[in-house]
Amino acid sequence: MPIERETILKDTWAQKSNSEMRVAILAAGLGRRMDPLTAHHIPKPMFPLGGHVPMLELWVRRAVSSGITDVAMNLCVLSETIKAHFQDGAKFAADVSYVEEATPSGTLGGVCKLALGKRAKSVISGEQPPTIAPFKGNTLIVPSGDIVTNFSAGLLEEMYSIHRKNGAALSMVLTPIPDSKRGELGTVVLENEQQLSGTLPCAGRISEFREKDPNSPSNLNNASIYMIERELLEFLDPLRTAADPSLAEPFYDFGKHVFPAMLGQLEHIKLPRDFSLWGIQYDGLWFDVGRKRDYLQVNSSFLDGDFELEIPYEKLPWGYLGTNVTIDFSQVKIIPPVIIGHDAIIEPGAVLGPYAVIGDGWIVERNASIRSSVLWKRYDYFGETSSMSASARKMIDRHQVRSGVTVDSSIVVGGTIESDLFEKTVDVLEDGRTEILDLDYLPSGPRA
Repeated sequence: MPIERETILKDTWAQKSNSEMRVAILAAGLGRRMDPLTAHHIPKPMFPLGGHVPMLELWVRRAVSSGITDVAMNLCVLSETIKAHFQDGAKFAADVSYVEEATPSGTLGGVCKLALGKRAKSVISGEQPPTIAPFKGNTLIVPSGDIVTNFSAGLLEEMYSIHRKNGAALSMVLTPIPDSKRGELGTVVLENEQQLSGTLPCAGRISEFREKDPNSPSNLNNASIYMIERELLEFLDPLRTAADPSLAEPFYDFGKHVFPAMLGQLEHIKLPRDFSLWGIQYDGLWFDVGRKRDYLQVNSSFLDGDFELEIPYEKLPWGYLGTNVTIDFSQVKIIPPVIIGHDAIIEPGAVLGPYAVIGDGWIVERNASIRSSVLWKRYDYFGETSSMSASARKMIDRHQVRSGVTVDSSIVVGGTIESDLFEKTVDVLEDGRTEILDLDYLPSGPRA
């Protein structure tokens, strides 16, 4: 029988507000800066936290905790891995629907498709329209699937109250950043700030938006968490273009096009001034997991207890322990914090930690040392053309760190690790061979 949701939802803020809402998660980026991790295993929003829980799942959990069961995601690369994990959402007490994009359509295109469904504009010849039903409510909550934050259901309620009270067409969460990073991120200037309290100290109408401007007068960064009114998206969608920066008058990205247009700063698009753009400052934990070092840092932050996440392991004073683990704790040195996943084998003399995340099924041999690293559990997806069975892959991909090997500040997908790794990314290919690249390796091509 289906999960009875009434008990789960009855005391949530969204249900009490009697407002129909949809959480529309942007998860269609190419993730090129995470290559080779995103090459053929899982897309970036599915990267595991704490050895197990995908980043994207945090937003699904947060939606249901808020009382919102209507969740939609746009997908592109390796979309089958996301659909296999969430399916129709029933496991999570949600109704999950998908918009699949053969080519990413930019942040504006993704949100318009998630909001308007089959009524969204087609901008590429032969483009298949979304199959999901158009959203019938007013407000969409739109996070990026690779944002990890403590922005809780309670803070979403506060944000919604500010958004509605001020009649905003679009509200964005803002996080303070070091001045040195203003050239890497979008920053905003607020006018007539409203002084609030707690983790959301102020809010105001946005008077300026600076996209990656190192000389911006503000250090308030666009945190890629939005509340957007459907009426605005219905106005923007007919103006939308393909996500092609070579176009004479492109219009497909929130930071590059929509925000400037809402502020009257885009020459070729003029919007009514009553579509107001608001910002709400958030002084809590926030990660944009854009690069591999960000991914290592967010896992270390979880081990430090900086954000809450339930993972399917036993919580112990030194970290977390999975089931069916072979280990003699009197013969293994553990330097907290550490995670040891299900079915792991840790041989005597091994040294784990600090900040070692050992995913399910790894074998760590005698005198091996693992610190400040994440070793993934086994992901058996190698693309739709792969014909190899999961059991066959397990035979050639041992998920094994050999005796005496040191793994430090690295991300390891799998394979047999036979030599020391320091600041490396290790991919395992379909035939079991490993590919080792520097942690900061960046491929050529688009960054989306």
